Amino acid sequence: MEILISELCNSIGVSRTTIERWIRQGKLPVSKKGRTYSFHARDLKNWAEKNHIALNLEPRPAQGPETKVEVSLSTALETGGVYHDIDTGSDVPSVINACVERIEAIPDEFKTDLVQQLVQREEALSTGIGGGIAIPHPRTPLEYLEQPMVSACFLKNPVDYHALDKKPVSILFFILFPELKFHLHLLSSLALYLRNKQFSEFLKTCPEQSELIEKIDALHLADKM
Repeated sequence: MEILISELCNSIGVSRTTIERWIRQGKLPVSKKGRTYSFHARDLKNWAEKNHIALNLEPRPAQGPETKVEVSLSTALETGGVYHDIDTGSDVPSVINACVERIEAIPDEFKTDLVQQLVQREEALSTGIGGGIAIPHPRTPLEYLEQPMVSACFLKNPVDYHALDKKPVSILFFILFPELKFHLHLLSSLALYLRNKQFSEFLKTCPEQSELIEKIDALHLADKM
């Protein structure tokens, strides 16, 4: 059975960037037809066993309008992007507005509405979870999004975000989604990594997008071994 690169990403929960890097480094058994990479299930199982990686290759579901693929946190970050040195005002609305303006994956015509939704969510209950981190998200799905995304925003200066621990926030992970089930899955994944002290310390270095994705993929694979 042949496995597509997208299916392998979903199977082991890492980003396409990581898979492509492994291919370039010769770490994966792969075949190429034109511009499309594919893998043989038997070769992948041998590779996973050798590297002590849990691999679940389920039969490919019939394609249809209801077929949904679960998106990993690293894939969502690839879509949403990582942004640095965001200059904001001293209040929560200005922080949200400045961050949303920087998120390239959000169409310009929807940014004002998104800011309003996010501010309303913060007025009800702050998403500042402590440790200088907040996880803003709207209450309702964003139907104009084709896929879920997570955008990591690193502020130029910490801001009072009314967080649970009263500490100012300098890192925000925006979780944006076309369906609620994506939100719950991504929030759970992010919360798991944020409980990792090594990962929390790593965030303080304000990593580039590729570095952050690589770190998440490495931690994910370590958990599966």
